[in-house]
Amino acid sequence: MARTPLVVGMVLLVIGGAATGYALTRKATGGMTPELTKMMEDSITQLDTDIQSARAQVQARAEVLAQVGEVRASIGTDADTTKDRLGREVAFQPQSGEVLELTQAPKAGGPMQPLFMIPPDGMRSSHDAAAGSYVELHGDQVLVTQVASVITSQADPAAQALTGFVTVSRPLSLAKATSGLVKAGVMGDLEIDGQKYMVGPAVPNGTTQIRPLHAVPNARFVASVAPAANGTPVGVLAAGGAGAALGLVLVLIGMVGPKGKQGLAQPGGDIRYADTKLSQPPLAGGTPTPVPAGGSTISPNDLGPGAMVGRWEILRRIGSGGMADVFLAHSKGEAGFEKLVALKVMHPHLARNERAVDHFLDEARLAARVHHPNVVAIHDLGKIGADYVIAMEYVEGVDLERLLAVARAGERPVPINVGLGILCRICDGLHAAHTATAPDGKPLNIVHRDVKSANVLVSRQGSVKVVDFGIAKATSQVHMTMAGETKGTPSMMAPEQRVGEQVDVRADVYSVGAVAFELLTNHGVNLDLAALAHLGVENWPHLPLPSSLRPQLPLELDTLLLRAMSFERDKRPPSCAAFEEQFEAVMKQYGMSASDKEISRWIESELSRFPTDQLPASASVVSKPSGFA
Repeated sequence: MARTPLVVGMVLLVIGGAATGYALTRKATGGMTPELTKMMEDSITQLDTDIQSARAQVQARAEVLAQVGEVRASIGTDADTTKDRLGREVAFQPQSGEVLELTQAPKAGGPMQPLFMIPPDGMRSSHDAAAGSYVELHGDQVLVTQVASVITSQADPAAQALTGFVTVSRPLSLAKATSGLVKAGVMGDLEIDGQKYMVGPAVPNGTTQIRPLHAVPNARFVASVAPAANGTPVGVLAAGGAGAALGLVLVLIGMVGPKGKQGLAQPGGDIRYADTKLSQPPLAGGTPTPVPAGGSTISPNDLGPGAMVGRWEILRRIGSGGMADVFLAHSKGEAGFEKLVALKVMHPHLARNERAVDHFLDEARLAARVHHPNVVAIHDLGKIGADYVIAMEYVEGVDLERLLAVARAGERPVPINVGLGILCRICDGLHAAHTATAPDGKPLNIVHRDVKSANVLVSRQGSVKVVDFGIAKATSQVHMTMAGETKGTPSMMAPEQRVGEQVDVRADVYSVGAVAFELLTNHGVNLDLAALAHLGVENWPHLPLPSSLRPQLPLELDTLLLRAMSFERDKRPPSCAAFEEQFEAVMKQYGMSASDKEISRWIESELSRFPTDQLPASASVVSKPSGFA
């Protein structure tokens, strides 16, 4: 009987401890969990990307159509004549999902006159009388619109009293874009300029989480989340604590046993010790370790702050593209040395595709052979388990495309000296790539093939770096472009590249000329040969003189830029080095200079105009599957 309290006490101690542990470790329910937060961020990022892509497409289309001769001539006519004329005009046929509209406006004021719309029952924008870029809600769709001014080409004085607008719209389905939110149980409203689209029913007494859409200044997603419930059951905790306390008392009584006269344990008593074991092994903590070769692949969706990819520790995600996700990470060395890198992790499903892997590896191999301050440096290339990663230079800044978009929206042209300075640095970096050699001294004959403002990074310190050699051509590359295969960005692409012919460094010269046009004139460029084929090759490129768009530009730049974009490659500068010399000659003639500090001041000025929640904290590279099949 003396052992009864000990046994009962031990049972109570175990049961009470278990109850207490259950109460303390039970998770709270409801609230915005990390999983829901990530799902919401991914869906909003995807919608942002879709809107930005659609905006770029409609902007390029509107600017091209506004210059088409038949469109300009139609502005001075009536609806019947326009229907006759544009009904046969190939350039005015809508692309998939597009809505095209032409509107006439008297210069002296008066009502707008619709002239032509295709398809006739297409979704109309409410902004058809003011040039600009617009995003608006129409039921369960977002309508992305670009309105461009059109000036009539007719000589008739009556026609010259008229102007007009060409409107290009592209609707995006919100049901598709927000399906991820619905699956995750995230409810709320998408708000654009006061209009709302409801994603599921609102949660009673829910808390709100607000996320902006960077592509649209006056847009945000307001998530409605059920309030978090306390996960600790107080009754179970109290009962467990009381049971454990009582059990401890009984155990002590049982261990003391019968008392002697002095109330002490009897001499010679046998004291026994029980082995204490955890009821289960401790949960694995810390960050995931690299998967073994042949093991499971890394999931970029699971790579949050603190995760380890080989010897690199993830700090945060900074970009995503068709071929890889890019993370800001740091490598830890001896004596506390740390170095920030942009870590590109190839998508797992592409890592099983031999041709995609060849693309990915070729990018790292080619860029690693180019050592120049105007080219993003490659630090390392590795395979972790079944996944491929590239560690590259981290650039604290933003891509040139975003800066130009902000400057263009505010009608603030890039300072001419700054624009020319950036162009000289782009040419310098590309020339380094064009003349790079293999370890044995053999020329690599690298051609970038996707030079555009989005692939030029500018740092807060004023440095300019060419990036993304994902589709570069070289004699040493493993993957080969198939005959007739087109890779790159059509609107900035040399004609010979667009039709799948062999290219050389003059294809990059052409693209630099296109970047120069948009950088110096503050106007977009679309020189897609397929879209402009109906205009023929006479007077190519089909662009106005740069000085006609910006009178302050030196007239020498008219010839310089248009010659660089000549249809026939023999008429272009023979290399980026020669092109850079021509820019430098203009700068010298007009007493211009552009130091890193001067470029830095312009970058900081434009970044200061970004809304706080849109201010880019970093820039790096995201590989795109351009032309990949």
